[in-house]
Order: sequence, then structure tokens, then C-alpha cells
Amino acid sequence: MSRARVRRRPLRLVTYNILLGGARREDRITSVLARLDADVIALQEVSNPEFAAQLARHLGMELIVGAASDGTGINLAVLSRLPVSRWHNHTHRGRMLRSHLETVLLTGGSNIAELHLHSVHLAARFGERNKGEARRRRELDALLSDIDASPAHPHLIAGDFNSLAPGDGVEATAFFARMAELRRARVVVRKATGLVAARSAEEQSDVEAAWLRAGIDPRLDVGIPTLPFVVYPLTSLLPRSEAVDRLLGRRIERWTVSRLLDAEYTDCFRAMHPRAAGYTCATWMPAARIDYVFADPLMAGRLQRCEVVGGRRWPDREAAIASDHHPLVAEFSV
Repeated sequence: MSRARVRRRPLRLVTYNILLGGARREDRITSVLARLDADVIALQEVSNPEFAAQLARHLGMELIVGAASDGTGINLAVLSRLPVSRWHNHTHRGRMLRSHLETVLLTGGSNIAELHLHSVHLAARFGERNKGEARRRRELDALLSDIDASPAHPHLIAGDFNSLAPGDGVEATAFFARMAELRRARVVVRKATGLVAARSAEEQSDVEAAWLRAGIDPRLDVGIPTLPFVVYPLTSLLPRSEAVDRLLGRRIERWTVSRLLDAEYTDCFRAMHPRAAGYTCATWMPAARIDYVFADPLMAGRLQRCEVVGGRRWPDREAAIASDHHPLVAEFSV
């Protein structure tokens, strides 16, 4: 019997930034992904190849790793339960910090037999302000050029875009208030001054206890940003306010996602949830939606579901402590 006839469920795709290789959180990440039972998983920040290989073996999936263009070892990876026809890691040295990993999947479906998955992790570089968004636009243009250079095919683009969509809100004042709380708890100060290194076991225990008192699992400490020293006093003064959030949100450039929407890609989460926040980052203070699955016009018509794992519609308590990003799931009829 052909694979097309035995496929009984939609194709399930997961995109997930596991935060610097998942160090000290490997069991949690494995547990979250095992429950999701995905056909294909796009991972970002894969800096530990051994864990990626272990994860693939545990889930019974094939592993593809795309090395970063900048040589940092912060790689992309795709895990697939579906047969992989071929793959190509597009490196754009000097143009992309990481790369664009293209994986061609044999779906076993009768309508969409072959699907191209383009996974990315666009640069954060928030300290560059508007230049950060300009950098992400250049990276995205490189990806779209790769797609345009190939024959037309059904495809999806997924990953961490570090960019806001037009019309999306951002919990800026709540985020800054949380950072002020962490500063008062003296956890971000310790991290910023380099005291994390070379601690005794007792000192390490004290630091981890401080993180727990602040309401954050200490294994996520590498995902907590350290703001410039002059910014911290402002975090204490800025009131929590929807009006201020809207004002600050209007000042954030949104060129990257706009470029994809103009190119007739569908933002899968927004298509399914026109008004939901859908925040994917950070798990310790949900403030923004920066992880996406985009579908070309053909696949957009086959979209059945898109949810943030750990959100109200797809509860998973462990997802909130496995990484600083929530996984995003999308399902398609093939």
C-alpha cells in the first residue's frame, strides 16, 4: 500500500528555538517535543550537535544540521519523521549571520507529495535599533532569492524571525517592569558583572535560589537579557500601561514580516487567530510574537491549525521552562 493511502492525519510542523543548545534543559526539551509528536521539527540555536543527535534518536527522526554562516556554531537543524529527498544549507557569508536551511520532504500525501521547508533564524541585534530590522530584511531577501532561483514548489518558511508583524502588540512596559524586578532581586546584576563564572557549589546554590525566588528557573538564566546600565533606572520608572505599549510599539520597525506578507505569504498563526496575542517569547515574561510559520498560497489553503505550545489553546506547563521561546505548531492537509 502506498504512503499516500496510509496517511491519516495532517502534516504537523513544529518550529522551536531551544536557547543555546538546550544546556541543562535537554530532558525538558525532549519531553515537550515527544508530546508534540511532530512529523517535522525546525530547531534554532542548535549549538550542541550531540544533544541534537540524541534528540533525533529518541524521537525516531532523521537529523539535518545547517551550519551557521558566521562560524559561531549557533546552527539550524531539522528533524524529520518523513523521508528527506534532499537538503541544502544556503550560506550567505557577510549577508546572513546564520544560514537558510532548505529541506525537501516526501509527505506521503496524495495532493502534496513533496514539500520544501525553509527554516531560518534571523539576527536579533536589537541594540542596532532600526539597523537591526534592516539587517533582518537583508537576510530575508537572501532567503527569498534562494527560493526564487528554484522551480516553483509548495513550501513553508519557519523559524525565529526576531521581528514583529504589522498590527501586533508588544508587552513593553510589563517586560521592563519584570526586568526591574530582576534587578531588585540582584540576579541580572550578578549575571551582567560576570560573577556567574567560577562559583563555589554554595555560591551557585545561592544564585539559583535567588532566581527561583524571582520566579524564574535558573536553567533559563542564559536567556535573560542584560540591559545597558543606564537603562535599568528607566525600567523602574516606566508605568505599566497599554497606552505606553501602543506608543512604544509604533516605534518598532516591522519591515521583515511586511516583506513576506507583500510577497503573498500567509502568517499561519494570524490567519487562524486574527486577534489573539500569540506571544512566543519570552516564556518567563511573554511580551512578543517573533516565531512564525509562513505558507505560500498553495499551502495556505491547506492550513488547518496553528498554535503556540504552552498557550491557552495548547497547554503544556513544561514548555514555559524548557526554553525562553514557546514552540509553535502548524498543521496542513497534504
